[in-house]
Order: sequence, then C-alpha cells, then structure tokens
Amino acid sequence: MIKKFSRKKETFFQSIVALMLSQVIVKILGLVYKLYLTNKQGFGDEGNAITSAAFQVYSLILSITSIGVPAAVSKLVAERSGVGDHRGAYKIFKISLAMFSVIGIIGSYLLVISANFIANNILGMPEVELSLLALAPSIFLVSVISVYKGYFNGRENMKATAIAQTYDQLTKTFLTIIVIEVATMVSKVTNIAVIVSIANLATTIANIVEFTYLYEYYRKELGEIKAEIANSVHERPVRTLWAIKEIIFVAVPMAITPFIATIGRNFDSTTIISGLQTHMSYNEAKIQYGILNGKVDTLINFPLSFSGTMSTALIPSIASANSKNTLNEVEQRINTSLLVGLLIALPTSAVYFFFADEILGLLFPNASSGAMLLKISAFTIIFLSIEQTIRGVLIGIGDNKIPIITVAIDAVIGVILNKILIPLNSFVGGINGAAIGNLVSNFVVTSIGYMCIKKKVGIKIRKKNILKTIISTLIFILLSKTMYKVLAISVNAKVSLIVSLGIGVIIYFVLIHLFDILKTKQLQTLSFRQKKAKNSKKIQKQNAWKWLEIA
Repeated sequence: MIKKFSRKKETFFQSIVALMLSQVIVKILGLVYKLYLTNKQGFGDEGNAITSAAFQVYSLILSITSIGVPAAVSKLVAERSGVGDHRGAYKIFKISLAMFSVIGIIGSYLLVISANFIANNILGMPEVELSLLALAPSIFLVSVISVYKGYFNGRENMKATAIAQTYDQLTKTFLTIIVIEVATMVSKVTNIAVIVSIANLATTIANIVEFTYLYEYYRKELGEIKAEIANSVHERPVRTLWAIKEIIFVAVPMAITPFIATIGRNFDSTTIISGLQTHMSYNEAKIQYGILNGKVDTLINFPLSFSGTMSTALIPSIASANSKNTLNEVEQRINTSLLVGLLIALPTSAVYFFFADEILGLLFPNASSGAMLLKISAFTIIFLSIEQTIRGVLIGIGDNKIPIITVAIDAVIGVILNKILIPLNSFVGGINGAAIGNLVSNFVVTSIGYMCIKKKVGIKIRKKNILKTIISTLIFILLSKTMYKVLAISVNAKVSLIVSLGIGVIIYFVLIHLFDILKTKQLQTLSFRQKKAKNSKKIQKQNAWKWLEIA
C-alpha cells in the first residue's frame, strides 16, 4: 500500500520574498559586472556598444525560444497539480523539456551560422560576431532552464528559481572579472572584440552553472515527485499532441509582448548608430550608443526591477478580486501597486536628474560621460513604473491584447522619433534625440494604458497619497542637494555624495511614515494570501474576505 505523501508548499508571500531577495542580489551583482567592464581600460563605452548590440540579437532569439516558457509550463503544471493529477503534470514537464530542447538547439545553430551576416549586414558592427558565437550555446541552455523553472514554479517552489538565478549572476560576475584580468594581464589581449566576447562567454558558462543546479535540484526532488505520481488522481490522460498545443497556446501570447519589445530595441540599435553617422564617425556613433545602452539604461533599469517585482506580486490578487466582481478590492490593489511603484520611481528619478554628473563620476570614473542623457532618461523611470503596473493589472483582469498593442505602439513611435530627431545637429538631436524619443513613447504608452484600465475597471486613482509622495521626494532631494554642497566644501566629493544621499534616504522613509503614505492595511495586499472560504455566500454578504494564513 502506497503511503500518502504531502509536501509543504511555500506561501505566496514567501515566494515573493525569495524572488525579491534574489532580484536584489542579482541586480547588485549585475551593477558590479557593468561597473567593472565599463571602467576596465580598453573596454569603456565602445565595449558597452558591442555588448549591447550582441545582447539585442541574443534577446530576440530568446524571445522566440524561451520567453513565456516558464509561465506557460508553470500554469499547465499548476492546473494539473491542483486537481491531484501529478502524473499529468509530470508528463507536461517531460514533453516541454523535449520540445524546447529541440527548439533551443535549432536557435543556437541558427545563431552560429548567421553570426557573420548579422554582425556585418544587419548591425553594421563586425566586432559583434565573436560575441554572438560566444552567446550561441546559451540559447539552448536558457530554453531548457526555462522548462525546469516553470515546473518548479508550478509546484509552488519558487526558491529553486531564485537560488538558480543568483548562482547564474554570481558566476557571470566573478568569472568575467577573473577571465578578463587573466586575458589582459597574462595573455596581453587588447582587441576590444575579443575582450567583449570573453565577457559574453562567461554568460554562457554561468548558464551552464544555473542548469547544473536546477538539474541536481530536480534529481534531489525526484523521490518526492515519484511519491506524488504514485498517489496521483487519474484525471483525463495528458496526450502528447494536446500538451504541445496547450503549451504553444499559453506561451505564445506571453511571448509576443517581449518579442515585439525586443524587435523595437534591435531597430533602436540600428537606427541610432546609422542616424548618428550623419554628423559623426562610426566609432564616435558606437561610443555614444554605448553610453546610452550601456551605462544609462543600466541605471534606469535598476529601480524598475524592484517595482516590477512588487507589481507582479499583486497580479494574482487582482485576478482573484476581479473574478469575484469585488471592484473595491480591485481598485484598492491597483492604487497600492501604483503607489508602491511611485514610492521607488519618484525619488530615484529625482536623484538621477539632480546628481547625474556625480553619480556617473562615482560609478564610472574611467568613463563618466553621459550626464545629460541620464537627466533626460530619468523621467522614463516614472512612466515605466506606472506602465509595469498597468500591464500587470491588464493581465490580472485577463486582457492580453492591450499590452501587445501598447508595446507595438511604443516600438513604432520610438523608431519614427529616432529617424526624425537623431540626425538633427542640436540639443534635441543626436544621442539626446534617442533619449527624448524613449521618453515620449513611454509617456504615450503609459497614457493609453491608464485610459484602458480606467475604462475597463472604472477605478479612481487616489491622488492624495501621490501628492504626498511628490512632496516627500521634493523635501528629500532638496535636503540631499543642500547637504552635498555643504559637505563637498571640505570633504571628498564621492564621500559627500554617499553621505548626503544616505541621510536623504533615511529622511525620505521618515517622511513616508509621518505623512502616513503607505498604510498597514495596504501592505496586507502583499503580506497575506487568501484561501477559499467554505461558506462563500456568507462572505459575499459581509463583503469581506477572511484572512486565514499569514504568509
């Protein structure tokens, strides 16, 4: 007789905390990685340009072979596991693994044979070829890794994903530093294309480490998986053809949005460099593109990763409230999500705008140009933060069409404005034109998205707390700027910057508390999870949900 098996699952909040902590580590390590490369003698903005161009192509292929896979596999596995059909869930995993292994191999092969053509004829950057070859094996590895992550997530085990991506970034960061130092100091390598390809090869090796961890974790869990299968409730058998169709049906809509966004970024890389060459040399254009895509975008994306994680955490909560037609709950969660995003976005934008020169000088002492670009791009953090929340809300209420349409509009506006602004030899032209184009397109897309959720959900944005956040940000930046100027008279500029911003952040959190901007009740939307009540009619009558489990 088979012994009943029960595995303790993570709560929703535990999963989010694990992913959030992982994101913090990954982003800090990613910043260290970028700082090292940018400040490395012989790499700088030119190296960033080559790296960015290679990663745009790499990301485009990944958007076809693996983006959407974790979510699709997770959804299908969770649906089967939820009704006790663990055998069916495991079969979906095995079919997905075989399916995307083949797709990944094809993707890697296509990148290898087309690397020369892409570098020379599409990007117009011959130096990118070596980097594309170094990244090619990662196409296969990431495809397989995505299936494993999807399976673990579907079994409510997101810690495996969090740990795996942390190992990946750790390996990538430290291996890059070690290998490049050995190559430049011992082997005397000076060719910029070779140095960049070495850095990209570290990415592939990091993916091998991540895959190895996930595979070993899977082997360790195999005993539990088999016990679950042995006690599986036999629902309708999972047929191979049905599973393939379901995986494609779920994964494709989720992949279209990042796919269009990636195509837009690839057009960006070609239109920016070609547009800049109307009034500067190819090498100068490449360096300008490296400043924007290498340094500025890295700084802009840093705060967005945290607001994005918080927004994602609220998606199932919004979906649950929407399914029960409790519009008050939906409105509360949307307002909380927007507020949390702005609490991060507003002060970060202000810091980047008022301390652009100082921040670039502190982080990139050997390549500190780009202050005006950072000032212009700083405002995109606000729009992108709101846009992330809007996209999450739309997915939560079951609308996948509008995110696809808005990201397509974003790409089209960006390309058109690049064509118009970049060739101009003025303040709004050149590389500034690319940043202005991004800002305008993000504003348009955010406005469209906001009007859509307002029409679909009928929400009212609580402007009072947003106004308090703006006031807190103004006080924070005014005090920080004043402290910096006073300290800089007698103290090192870099020390003055760190001290003044550190004290400013403390003051900002105090102001949030004094103004009572983020209330404990609002945080409950993040720190509790709801369970289905046995007497749903009684709950509907009371118009409240009973919180049963503290995550």
